[in-house]
Amino acid sequence: METKEHTRRRRTLRCSLCGLEITEGEDYWYCNGSSVCGACLPVFARAELAPFRQVRGREAAP
Repeated sequence: METKEHTRRRRTLRCSLCGLEITEGEDYWYCNGSSVCGACLPVFARAELAPFRQVRGREAAP
């Protein structure tokens, strides 16, 4: 029986914020449908966590 070697072709993975390619072996974060490279992680995290932001001395009273 003849076997065929199937190679899986990967699509290019791009950062949802900057659009740059996320290469093989590079760290990235996948959250809420977004793929985010390491360079964009601080901006992404600040945006995602913005609803929980507090300013010391201006906290809402319970």
